[in-house]
Amino acid sequence: MRQAGKTPEPVPDKPSPHSSSDAPIFVIQEHHASRLHWDFRLEHSGVLVSWAVPKGPPLAFGENRLAVMTEDHPLGYVSFQGTIPKGQYGAGTVTIWDAGTCTLEKWREGTEIIAVLHGKPKGGLGGVPRRYALIHTPGMGAGKKWLIHLMKAQPSPDEAGNNAANREDVHGRAGQAPAGTPSQVEIPEATVTTWSGKRHDLPAPMLATAATTADMDPEHSWSLEMKWDGMRTIAGVADGVVTLVSRNGNNVTEQYPELQELATLTVDDSVLDGEIIALNTLGRPDFSLLQQRMKLTSKREIAKKVRKVPVHLMVFDALQLGTEKAAQDGSAPQVLVQESYTKRRHALFATVREGTHVHLPPAHTGTIEEAVATSHDLGLEGIVAKRNDSRYTTGRRSPAWRKIKDERHQEVVIIGWHKGSGSRRDTLGSLLLAVHDRGHLHYVGRVASGFSTPQLKAAAVLLKKIRRKTPPANDVPAASQRDVVWVTPRLVGEVKFTEKTRDGRLRHPSWRGWRPDKAAEDVHWEF
Repeated sequence: MRQAGKTPEPVPDKPSPHSSSDAPIFVIQEHHASRLHWDFRLEHSGVLVSWAVPKGPPLAFGENRLAVMTEDHPLGYVSFQGTIPKGQYGAGTVTIWDAGTCTLEKWREGTEIIAVLHGKPKGGLGGVPRRYALIHTPGMGAGKKWLIHLMKAQPSPDEAGNNAANREDVHGRAGQAPAGTPSQVEIPEATVTTWSGKRHDLPAPMLATAATTADMDPEHSWSLEMKWDGMRTIAGVADGVVTLVSRNGNNVTEQYPELQELATLTVDDSVLDGEIIALNTLGRPDFSLLQQRMKLTSKREIAKKVRKVPVHLMVFDALQLGTEKAAQDGSAPQVLVQESYTKRRHALFATVREGTHVHLPPAHTGTIEEAVATSHDLGLEGIVAKRNDSRYTTGRRSPAWRKIKDERHQEVVIIGWHKGSGSRRDTLGSLLLAVHDRGHLHYVGRVASGFSTPQLKAAAVLLKKIRRKTPPANDVPAASQRDVVWVTPRLVGEVKFTEKTRDGRLRHPSWRGWRPDKAAEDVHWEF
């Protein structure tokens, strides 16, 4: 796939040598190609067996992510980082996200792989051993599409993980060490990316895991922030212009012109994390109001809504901050993702100012129970607890951030709809809902309440454009299939509900609104 001389990538004439005594190597590279993805590579049989992981390797349990197997790479690729020229395969910038050695506990060719990765202290895996499973599921497509997940049973941080005497090795023979690292290959420390602040160069945000107050580890120090009921965004500032990108990578800059104010409140080359919200007459975040702004494309309509439904940007983290010195002499901005939450927040408040539409919400100063009570009193979604010593892991769902909701909300994929009757005869009666669970779409119920009349009419028009003949999920009960119009499962919404039943259904769901900022393949159980 590569031609020597046309790309800086290693293109050896013959396979790389390897020894039989050292541990195998791995590398995970952040690859900004036509689409951002992470290249996940494990040494086996003298090559780096490789997968492209669009969302990156998960850092939380219970989450399956797609991993597409690609061609094998030479062992020398473990130290590659740089820019692949335009016109070449994989054109774009490659940086090492983490690298090190691995223990291959199981290798069933084309079926299942289990490996413990030992990365760098400041690498993307967090400086602790991580046990991953890669599984090829029948029906996922010619062996190319696999699932990767972080296993529940994890090694302790001080576990060596290289004791092959008491386990079956990768070839099924007890007591034999797998092929290992070539002595001439140097594995570098993971590097820190500098972002330009422009649209094509903004990272995905760090995500929180669902939790309850009982899940919080008292041995760690936590900061408690309010959970804002809006749309997550990464904001970049470059050449005096603000770029806003949603969680799923969509450019939403034009929809929120009032947030250009941010460029006057910070320095070029800043990359910030926050939430776009709309406030009701009581001054509280109102997701239904924000819905009126989320899908507008006409500049005329946007201008009208700016006056009627202005939005605000709640900035709560800084991935990178420009400096006056950098602006004057062209030196590099301050990259903060490897710094602790405490240091990032200090830098954020020292560098970014508040404005009319831009705000820096402080953390709650009380106990976690008091923070939850405050969120309830303010009519907010809940809180987010963040470990004070945690680094910012872009595009990852991390247990270092815990979301504790006052209400139960769930993102859902729309898989069909029932025709309406009575006052709804010209729109729709209910939506059929699903989430991704263990690699498949799982039916979770239907929602018929919480819609306004305009929402029903708009939904009917939208869904009629994506009809299909068969159900996207295989477990929809026969009674719920009667008179259903099935649709392609690509639209995401959000509901609130009272509880989840034993068979995985949502009890008493009520519609909250569309989530154009979320991708259907990312919709999994949130608890």
